[in-house]
Amino acid sequence: MDGDVQQQAPTGEPQPTVAADTVGAADQPLSPASAPTRQRPPWLLPAAISAVALLVGLGAGVGVGFAASDPTTSDEYHDVAAQLSAAQDANRVAVGRATTAEAAAASAAQAAASQKAELNQREAAVAARESAVSAVEQQVAARSVGEGIWTVGVDIEPGTYRTSEPVGSDCYWSITRSGTNGDDIIQNDIPGGGIPTVTLKEGQDFTNRRCGTFVKQ
Repeated sequence: MDGDVQQQAPTGEPQPTVAADTVGAADQPLSPASAPTRQRPPWLLPAAISAVALLVGLGAGVGVGFAASDPTTSDEYHDVAAQLSAAQDANRVAVGRATTAEAAAASAAQAAASQKAELNQREAAVAARESAVSAVEQQVAARSVGEGIWTVGVDIEPGTYRTSEPVGSDCYWSITRSGTNGDDIIQNDIPGGGIPTVTLKEGQDFTNRRCGTFVKQ
């Protein structure tokens, strides 16, 4: 070609030869008719449709199975839940009643303890009064002379005595010397009434007949 510089291969080396038809074929694109075609297997489309249908059915079955296995949606679950709620309500009522009963029992026990303490106080007061009365009675008894024969300084104390009440007409008293068996009379009287008075000393015996009680003054 004009104007082009052609390089010559070095002398003695063989030149590569390219077939003209090969070069031209490489430079031209393949026509649709001449390009190779990839055909689908005849079973591919039905298999794909079946797989999709299987996946859809499996998903629906899982959903239905989950809904069917949920225990909270069954009538039995609601019945059990209602029974449990009723039992809990009954338990709360029972606990409330037990608490009320315990409070009442505690109040009753406290009231009983208070009553017992008050009763103990009353009993202690009665015992104190009885003790005081007993002491007074003992003192009165020690200072009193009933019917009988008494030795002054041994059975009764010396001193002045008088009857606690007016005497009757059959009253008789006497003072005798001790050890004489009533033969040595120091003083005696049949007052016939009134409130007689006697003075007693040690070494004397005092005889009281139907005159009641002489009390030391």
